[in-house]
Amino acid sequence: MKKIVLFLWCLLFSLQLQAAPLQHVSHFDWLVKKEFVASPNANFFEAITPQEIAFSLSKLSSQKIELPQKKHLSRAEFYQALGNALATQVTVAHTNDVHSHILENKRAKEFGYAKIASVIKAWRKSSEHFLLLDAGDTTQGSLYGNLFKGESIIGLLHLLGYDAMAAGNHEFDYGSKQTLKLKRRLNLPLLSANVYSHNGKYFLTPYTFKTIAGIRFAILGLTTPETPISTHPNNVKGLQFASPEEVVRKLVPELKKKADRVIVLCHTGVEEDRKIAAAVDGIDLIVGGHSHTPLRKPEYVNGTSIVQAWEYGKAIGRADLYYYQDELVAFSAELFPYTENIAEDQEMKKAVDAIVKKLGPRLEEVLAVTEVPLDGERTKVRTQETNIGNFIADTLLERTKSIAGHEADVALINGGGIRTHIPAGKLTRHQLFDMLPFPNTLVVLEVSGKEMWKALEHGVSKVEHASGAFPQVAGMSFRYDARRASGKRILEVSVKGKALDLQKTYRLATNDFLASGGDGYVWDEKNFYNSGITMFTLVEEAFSKQKSLSPKVDGRIIDLSKP
Repeated sequence: MKKIVLFLWCLLFSLQLQAAPLQHVSHFDWLVKKEFVASPNANFFEAITPQEIAFSLSKLSSQKIELPQKKHLSRAEFYQALGNALATQVTVAHTNDVHSHILENKRAKEFGYAKIASVIKAWRKSSEHFLLLDAGDTTQGSLYGNLFKGESIIGLLHLLGYDAMAAGNHEFDYGSKQTLKLKRRLNLPLLSANVYSHNGKYFLTPYTFKTIAGIRFAILGLTTPETPISTHPNNVKGLQFASPEEVVRKLVPELKKKADRVIVLCHTGVEEDRKIAAAVDGIDLIVGGHSHTPLRKPEYVNGTSIVQAWEYGKAIGRADLYYYQDELVAFSAELFPYTENIAEDQEMKKAVDAIVKKLGPRLEEVLAVTEVPLDGERTKVRTQETNIGNFIADTLLERTKSIAGHEADVALINGGGIRTHIPAGKLTRHQLFDMLPFPNTLVVLEVSGKEMWKALEHGVSKVEHASGAFPQVAGMSFRYDARRASGKRILEVSVKGKALDLQKTYRLATNDFLASGGDGYVWDEKNFYNSGITMFTLVEEAFSKQKSLSPKVDGRIIDLSKP
């Protein structure tokens, strides 16, 4: 058998063994455009002829090689192998919104970093040209990150070998000084081109360059402009967050003069990603985060591919880009979802175990037993009344009764502050911290009935988008209609069984995040009383005191658009 046939069959065999793209790319279309295909209209799955093979190979050299016809070698197999041989494959693995979920969680179907490391190592081994990117919200979210102000996660990122990371809004949760400390400690660039210091200079690294297989990539980072209302405003005091689209419009043409290809690594949400792709030409790939979107298949907008890998390590994203003569000729991307049948990487497991050990057995102490699941699922706490939303709001309201002069009439918290679901059974401190990871504190402020109505209108204004501003309440109830226009959805509000008096002043228990304008809540200018007691501590005390829990949904929030 001629050497060329042997080469092709070895190549085909190796393709079957490698951890190749989860969804195999087709090279046929671009091979036709580049005139490598003799009979583009022939049956794709029939055996290819020696003449067709010789025609294709003649494009690679001046000599035509006659090959015997092989019935079991189809045109599909041949052109796929030919495309792989001609094109340069660059693999981009990506994660986002892991939120320091470092351990495997079989119930929630989360990989944990030890299994993520195994997958990434296998992909590195199978792909010669490899990039690993993270789209932010990585250092915050669980006690394993929060109790160390994100510093515990840095070593794990180094072990995985990330090439770049975008700064998510929650990378600012420990304050901007800590954000800079994390940046200094990372051995990879922490990117954001739309965050500026008070002097107008970039607060973080705006972009970086990586040369892979002789191709110079510019990687541009972005952070959601919602950061000042999605983290505590004090955390970003003095910083300015510019429009991502405007920044990309300006920088991409400049970057294309310095690089061959452009990748945007952004923590802006899939809707903003689509806008950026539609508005700006010349971006090969947008690797996104923030909206926790499981893009199981890539989206294509204006010649740009958009990917995002869900949340909490429930999936790992992989995109494969194929270049031929400085042109992106083929692309495939898909999510690799959690599966138990992956061995843990032992080096990473050792690093994760060291973090867990630092926290000690105190985290696994049982605080109470819950007779029912505590419904903290993201899609519910941001769209409807839930039993845990009621419990937390009730706890805030009750706690103010012991604060003389600040006894509240009602309580309101943001559903986005409740971060996970807890099943029925024993409830540990660890689980509670995963549910309430933010260091927000109980505050009391005086508001008019008119302000209260306005706040509730804001809370339900984006319910169809599962906004974190959705209100969970105590001491009051309200009815609204999500079919109505934003700002005109609230129909009725009652406080302790009586209609809300728009002229009356009420004491509202909430958290300092919302009182300071977090999640977009706006109050008349005023001072508020800050108890200094964290939400975590309040609920921990309530759990420990009650021992047995069975919170309920009691109809305090009703959406008339639902049957």
